[in-house]
Amino acid sequence: MKRPTFLLWLVLSASLTLNVFLLFNPNNQPLLSSVFDDSESALQNQVFAPLKSRNTNQTEDKTLQTPQVLTSSQVGQTQDNRLTLLSQAELWLQHKNFIRLGAFLQEYLQQHPQDMDFLLLEAKLKVETGLLSDAIAHYYDLLRAPMTAAQQGEIQLQIQQLSQTTIEQLRRSYSWDILAQFVEPLLQLEPNNRLYILSLAQAYAELFHPGLVENILGALEANDPDAQSIRKIILAQQSSPDNNEDAPQETSELASNIGRPIQLKKYGDQYVIDANLSSNPVSLLIDTGASVTAISTHYFENLSNRYKINYMGSFNMNTAAGRIMARMYQFRELAIGHVTVKNLPVVILPMENMENADGLLGMNFLREFDFKIDQNKSLIYIE
Repeated sequence: MKRPTFLLWLVLSASLTLNVFLLFNPNNQPLLSSVFDDSESALQNQVFAPLKSRNTNQTEDKTLQTPQVLTSSQVGQTQDNRLTLLSQAELWLQHKNFIRLGAFLQEYLQQHPQDMDFLLLEAKLKVETGLLSDAIAHYYDLLRAPMTAAQQGEIQLQIQQLSQTTIEQLRRSYSWDILAQFVEPLLQLEPNNRLYILSLAQAYAELFHPGLVENILGALEANDPDAQSIRKIILAQQSSPDNNEDAPQETSELASNIGRPIQLKKYGDQYVIDANLSSNPVSLLIDTGASVTAISTHYFENLSNRYKINYMGSFNMNTAAGRIMARMYQFRELAIGHVTVKNLPVVILPMENMENADGLLGMNFLREFDFKIDQNKSLIYIE
């Protein structure tokens, strides 16, 4: 055999060998290696393998395909593995391992975008980690997907419970600006929802926006009794000569006639009061312009006693630095001297530059009492 012919034959043989090797040795890296440990990776590979094979075959000539039929034992094994993955994901949610759960769901739902059980887990994850109004809007989006009657009932129940509970809590704490921002996007999704209509109209009324109130109440009958009650809020504010009944009066003569005194700490023109937040000592700057009591992120993360602290969700908040998303928790109580408010919503805000205080004492606490501030003596009288 001549040398050039031999070299050509050798090159062709090597090329053929390489192609055969690549054809029969596919890359079998675990799909979720970044999320699972070795045992979990092996389990999820068994679940995803049929789908991976099916997606690969779709790119080939369909005339050359032979349909693959799973045996009953293979179907049962795949279903068992899926249920194991579902149980593992539910444990991550239960133990608030949100980062790992989020990574898993992202990759799983890329392969199984219509698996409603895992979509419902994703929705619950959004409730825990995202803006609450956005999380409820996500539940509304899920209602458009195919599902069982039980799954549809679960979604509708979640929407009802989340929206109704949150609205009631924000109403009780006089958090009208947060309530308005929470309900506005929900009313766009369900314009005829009576709860949304009345709660948003009430928030606008308390914030004294008469035009917005009438725009919202236009969806109800003119003589609707609940609508009439909300209109009375506007009328009461209009009849008040100064519309400023919540502002503290600062004369010693009036202060001495109301309530028992509590000593304040004065820093410039600011006043700080010592309190107990669910048995945790806390110093709060009195801020009658804040609708909700707030504590700093640093203080919250270092709480030693978290007895009965319930997560309410994340909401948009207007701050001096602009609008931010902030977490809100319901604390068992806030006690200041001889007065206490139970089940008080408190917002967690970044307050790195705040000195002399751990947070702000807002109107959701102060509106529960008659109070006056005596600036000369650095006292607050509360009854």
